[in-house]
Amino acid sequence: MVINKTKRIEIALLKVFIIVISVAGLSLTALNCSTSSSNDLNLELEHSVSSLVEKDKSIRSCVLAVTKGDTSYSWVGAAGIANQDGQVPMTDDTPIYISSVTKLYSATAVMKLYEEGALSLDDPISRYLPADLISGINVYKGHDYSDEITIKQLLSHTSGIADYYTERSKKDGKSLFGLFIEEPERSWTVDETITRARDDLEPNFSPGTDASYSDTNFQLLGKIIENVTNKPLHIVYEDFFFRPLDLKHTWLIGCSEPQVAPSAAPADVFYEDIVITNTRSNGAYWADGGIVSTAPEMVVFLKSLNEGEIISRDTLELMHEWHRLDFPLQYGYGTMYFELPRFMNTVMKIPPLWGHSGSTGSFLYYSEDMDLYMAGSINYVDSNIKPFMLMRDVMELVNIDGKSQ
Repeated sequence: MVINKTKRIEIALLKVFIIVISVAGLSLTALNCSTSSSNDLNLELEHSVSSLVEKDKSIRSCVLAVTKGDTSYSWVGAAGIANQDGQVPMTDDTPIYISSVTKLYSATAVMKLYEEGALSLDDPISRYLPADLISGINVYKGHDYSDEITIKQLLSHTSGIADYYTERSKKDGKSLFGLFIEEPERSWTVDETITRARDDLEPNFSPGTDASYSDTNFQLLGKIIENVTNKPLHIVYEDFFFRPLDLKHTWLIGCSEPQVAPSAAPADVFYEDIVITNTRSNGAYWADGGIVSTAPEMVVFLKSLNEGEIISRDTLELMHEWHRLDFPLQYGYGTMYFELPRFMNTVMKIPPLWGHSGSTGSFLYYSEDMDLYMAGSINYVDSNIKPFMLMRDVMELVNIDGKSQ
């Protein structure tokens, strides 16, 4: 019961998804949007969310927030059961584990420090992190590159450092996610995740020569943020994002509490038929994937970032220095970019998106072509394709509605 590269978008299945849609040209949630006579976009979006939960038995709950950049339209809706104990319904403001979407927040914190002159992206990480933590973290073909890795390489997943979360240990043949599932009550520390990558896993390449998604990169960035600010990471999040943006229902799990007590516990997360919610608060998820939020507040964050309220637009452009990660994804500094080749897009008509995805089925993306923000989660691990399917339907519905007006 081990996920191989859970945190990546499953490339093989994405290719199947692309082929299927390219041939069929249909919405994968079985919405016949092109023939719909309804002009009520709210009802159409509500139907897209509810039908996803009804027709896909693996998805117990879903939440979706959609906002136009000019604020001319905003909608949020939810369906399904958020918490199996007590059968609590999923609502618009049910908190969700945003998992790796957290990386976008962590990267933005680093870029804010860069903008303030507190660090340089070309600084070696050895300037900020103790030798006993990072020495030997990338020994590739006999050479120890640990002192040569830069902040930029952590941000862009070009450090070569192994992914503590999904890669299998040379000692026990298991991934840490697999151990989480086997021992759901066990507690972990952030240092243990870094130590595992350093001592039990093999690096993937020498720094700067390739790209490979690694949660370890962002655990190290969290440590750097704390070193530079001399504050705990959750306080930095609060100072930089949560309080200024009035994100009252957003917090770092295990480290802080929301400004306003949530009306319900975060939605359950499933893997196969197992509720794995307890693993999300085991201490391991941190700068790489530890934030809990709501779909509307995720939109607030991304919109504020995109509009220059957190960092300047010039600094945001640096975050968007894209390089290939895995088709059809590119990666910048803590940001994902989804764009299909032109020949595919003539059929699929999905505009480019930037933002981030998470292994829990969480997503936060912006379409510049449509000036449209989308956020939410299906709260199901190992199914990162389905959020893209949902977003495709949303963009099709919004396009149709716009043309009908």
